[in-house]
Amino acid sequence: MLIIAHRGASGKAPENTLAAVRRAWKLGADGVEIDIRLTKDGVPVCSHDERTGRLSDVDHAIADLTLAELKCIDVGDWKDPAYAGETIPTLEEVLDTIPERKTLLIEVKDVPATELARALTPILERRKAFIASRQVYFMSFFPDLLWTLQGHFPDLTQLLLADKLIRLPPKIPHHVPSDALPVHGIGFSHKLDIPAATLDALSRAGAILAVWTENDPERRQFWEDAGFDYLITDWPERFITGS
Repeated sequence: MLIIAHRGASGKAPENTLAAVRRAWKLGADGVEIDIRLTKDGVPVCSHDERTGRLSDVDHAIADLTLAELKCIDVGDWKDPAYAGETIPTLEEVLDTIPERKTLLIEVKDVPATELARALTPILERRKAFIASRQVYFMSFFPDLLWTLQGHFPDLTQLLLADKLIRLPPKIPHHVPSDALPVHGIGFSHKLDIPAATLDALSRAGAILAVWTENDPERRQFWEDAGFDYLITDWPERFITGS
């Protein structure tokens, strides 16, 4: 099971920043998970929230700001003065940090799918090797958004995020992707009580399984035994070095 740093190594560093991403790579994480949204001028940037207020001293909708305007906002100082000056990075800036054989899981937030596809096209065209080698995965709670992206980028590996079992079809298909479940796997909340029969069916179907956001290293063996491929955590160091 691979250890993925949630929003970068966000337990220590400010989430979804280059500092958090680079810390994750330095710690030896197998991968990084980030969230993306679009700026006013159509640039994919890394942010979980729709607005900047939680992570800075100004509150603006990201969709209302150009990239240049967004880059003026400090999103590091709230976590620790040592990170003052950190800004919201672009998806491309994060992609440029990925070491060989490491993985980036990209959670797509609720953004216009057609606009996102248009913005991603030149970025993914320059990084076809990442897609082909499954170094880059896309994830979302919004299935229609995933279906749209799949139509534009048929080679993408995609996971449907699930915080409730009703997000899955009543019967797991014999293989994925399929018409009933047109994704390559499922990302489950660590709080969800998943029936063993559901996990067995997904495993038999060849589904990739990820769990988020598990911060208790004592639970690692549980998820490994359940057949999960990825564990997404705020504190990768707890799972890698035990500290």
